[in-house]
Amino acid sequence: MRKLTIIIPTLCLVAAVGALAVKTGTSQPAPSKIVVGIYAPSVEFGTSQQRLDYVQGLAKAIEAQTGVKTEGKSFASFSALKSAGVDFAILDAQCYATNLGWNVLANAKIGDGTARSWALYASGAGDMQALKGKKLAYVQTGCNDNGFIDNAMLESEVDAGFFASRVGKPDLTAAVAEVASYKGAQAVFAPVGSQKGLAKLFDTGAVPNPAFVQVNGKVPSSTVASVGTAVTRFGGGGAISGWSSPSKGAYQGLAGRMGRVVKRGVFAAPEPVRFEVKDVLIEPSSLNEAAAPDVDLHFEEPPARME
Repeated sequence: MRKLTIIIPTLCLVAAVGALAVKTGTSQPAPSKIVVGIYAPSVEFGTSQQRLDYVQGLAKAIEAQTGVKTEGKSFASFSALKSAGVDFAILDAQCYATNLGWNVLANAKIGDGTARSWALYASGAGDMQALKGKKLAYVQTGCNDNGFIDNAMLESEVDAGFFASRVGKPDLTAAVAEVASYKGAQAVFAPVGSQKGLAKLFDTGAVPNPAFVQVNGKVPSSTVASVGTAVTRFGGGGAISGWSSPSKGAYQGLAGRMGRVVKRGVFAAPEPVRFEVKDVLIEPSSLNEAAAPDVDLHFEEPPARME
């Protein structure tokens, strides 16, 4: 009986220590491996190998910061990136705008800014009307491409059937070349500076550069913070010159622009008009004439004389 009274408290103590260990161990251990993907077809890396080299260089910087083995992969489509189960990704703005649930850790810098001005460029056309019935080349991302073209670029002001057809290309370099070199299309939307001798018809507004996002929500927060630090410190070079601190608002703004806008006339409330009564009444010409009342109106007939 004495042994039982000793064993039971001991078991309770072990259980309490175990429960305490579970409770205090809420910080998850670092993952054994991190996979970083890239799908940014609007960025001109030149070749697919240069694109892969960039993400692998970033992966090495992340590995040095976190101490976790990190692998960089390049993908030819957004669907391939999603199905690959990556933990983090460099994602084109158009695709992140349609997946805002992911956590953004940094904004890409191209040149000196985190956004680029875009425009409509054409070959052999001097104005928009000359493109009616022609072909339009575009970067086919699979991320609401029609919304990006019709609404973000054309501001919902051009009918969807204006162009005879739309020629989707895998990246920006190929889309511009389709108009400038191969003549398979007559117009293309592209960032300013990438037009390769094409004529600019009009500006279409600024589009954010790619975002570095957390795709796998199960990565421990401490690891996520270390990854974010490594990315913002990465100089890189080439197509992406660096990274700035995260700003989700730019991508939310693009998402709003990709939705169709129905424009209606604006009716302003009229200002109250005050006027004098005399301004709306017609005064008779005889109003101010002197009246000559009959004299007998001023006299009364006396009562009958009493005898």
